[in-house]
Amino acid sequence: MSRCAPNGPAASEHLGGCAQGPNGRMTAPMTTTRKIGIAVAALVALFVAFNVYYFLPRAKKVMITQTEVQRRDSTSSSKGTGQTRDMLLIYASDYESKKPIVFRNEDNIFYFKVDSSDLAAHAARLATDDPDGAVLVSYYGVRMALFSVYPNALSLKEVPADYTHVPWVSVVVLVLVLALFIWGGVKIRKVFRSAKEKITKRPAAS
Repeated sequence: MSRCAPNGPAASEHLGGCAQGPNGRMTAPMTTTRKIGIAVAALVALFVAFNVYYFLPRAKKVMITQTEVQRRDSTSSSKGTGQTRDMLLIYASDYESKKPIVFRNEDNIFYFKVDSSDLAAHAARLATDDPDGAVLVSYYGVRMALFSVYPNALSLKEVPADYTHVPWVSVVVLVLVLALFIWGGVKIRKVFRSAKEKITKRPAAS
């Protein structure tokens, strides 16, 4: 039952803080708890969306231009000693827009990628033998220039120039994640509504 009373002689006693909707009915204002809940839900949705976008494999049709090995130096905070590691980079250009793109090439057991050296050799061969050929690069991640972060290439596949990639796997995963998120939201809403009803029906202490 609404906290506002639209009709009756006692209606004026219940109008404090209520608003009149477009249909003439009086509606209760949004509570602070509900506002906090909506804000938390929005933050969770943004966090999930970013992680899905970052970790979900995607593909892009490019031209491989060159490869490079960059040496990265870092200092261990616990031992105070310097550590050096090599980062394999693959330089490419978008096949349509010619926009330059840089991929890193590192192993990742989560994606069953353990052949970064073979992938580097394949990219070097493509850059030398067929620099204008179309190559479909499967990758995950995003480019963040401020932190020198590159998307990680997972595989390279030579394709025809008129090839069009349809990301069926990504579509299926996104639909499943969206369905799971909606289902979770409905369940959480039912739990809160049930708890609210129990509190409302609880007899007041004498």
